[in-house]
Amino acid sequence: MTTFPTNPDVIVVGAGAAGLSAAKALQVKGFEVVVLEADAHVGGRCITDTSTFATPFDRGGSWLHCGPINPLVPVAEQMGEDLDKARWVCNRVHTGGASLTGAEVGDYRQYHERMWDEIRKAGKLTTDASVASALPSSPWKDTAKHWVAQMQGGDAEFVSVADVSQFSDADGDWLVTGGLGAFVKRLHADVTVHLNCPVTKVDYSSAGVRAVTPLGTISAKCIVLTVSTGVLAAETIEFSPALPEAKTSAIHQLPMGLLNKVGLEFDPGWTGARQGEMADYTSGGDGFCTLLFGFYNTPLAVGFLAGRFADRMENEGAGTEFCLQALRDLFGNDVVKHVRKTSETGWRANPYTLGSYSYASPSGAGARETLAEPIDGKVYFAGEATIPTAYATVHGAYQSGLNVAGHIASALR
Repeated sequence: MTTFPTNPDVIVVGAGAAGLSAAKALQVKGFEVVVLEADAHVGGRCITDTSTFATPFDRGGSWLHCGPINPLVPVAEQMGEDLDKARWVCNRVHTGGASLTGAEVGDYRQYHERMWDEIRKAGKLTTDASVASALPSSPWKDTAKHWVAQMQGGDAEFVSVADVSQFSDADGDWLVTGGLGAFVKRLHADVTVHLNCPVTKVDYSSAGVRAVTPLGTISAKCIVLTVSTGVLAAETIEFSPALPEAKTSAIHQLPMGLLNKVGLEFDPGWTGARQGEMADYTSGGDGFCTLLFGFYNTPLAVGFLAGRFADRMENEGAGTEFCLQALRDLFGNDVVKHVRKTSETGWRANPYTLGSYSYASPSGAGARETLAEPIDGKVYFAGEATIPTAYATVHGAYQSGLNVAGHIASALR
């Protein structure tokens, strides 16, 4: 039977990158912390699957985005992690029933750069609007716009252009050899986590806080909630008293987007694409995927499905077949003979996340700051959704944990 320490200083709900970094930072500062995780594993949305393929497959977070400014990069390097810094370039595009020529692919890539420039410019205006309203005209617009969902989790017409403009970007999306999820676990191996222990109620009506779980109730001076906005919006956790209206409004302005992956392991003899090569494929309408080849310079490719199309594919269990059809149209029908094994994720159905990561709805650009605000100096919030400059990233979640640990340490002392 699980037993908890008596009256710890802090309860942390969720053992993803945010919860683990908060717990570790607080422990280093001398505070007693209890970490409660509803799922059966540590890492939250960072899960490295080492059993399905010969190559580690990150089913959730996989990139050290914005490498030169990513706070996890120097940490990984100090730990001796091997970082794969291969540059990824889109060199194939299939749209309108045909594959583009090399010159057309070059034009398509240039439109990509212009599209994001225009989005960032539009986001600096005083009136928040949808990303769709900022997309420049081009023959490539209807294909390239799907990249908004790939990056944000939500489709262009549902995403705040002002929120996108706050993101701090830098050139370089790097991989951790062995998997990002495995690295997150190694980094926080000294943090004790109580697994299979969902919090069903948070009571902050009197002195301190109490967290109710199926394994018992635990009291502390304060609590850190790192669960997704999807879980908060679903009211899986009851709050007493109820959350303030501003907080609930912020939660609903930050819905969970969706990015699912299809792992595709080729036989080693297939030489159709190399490490760092990418292909965009659209079947018309919402149907779109991006394929990345040669992860870690191995035969592993990954297809990415995002936004409402990913929801549809997950509901139908059709994401893998869509990616296989993309391969057929890009490389010819015989290509699928070289695919030895596949695996498909389904983050919307995950009851502990209800999606992949947050995006802000139009007029919701300030919701991240509101979500991050503590309540009564007792209830704190962390996670990628609380970081305006690094939302939807693992390093954003990690940094949010460090931030909230600093606030709590100052408050308790």
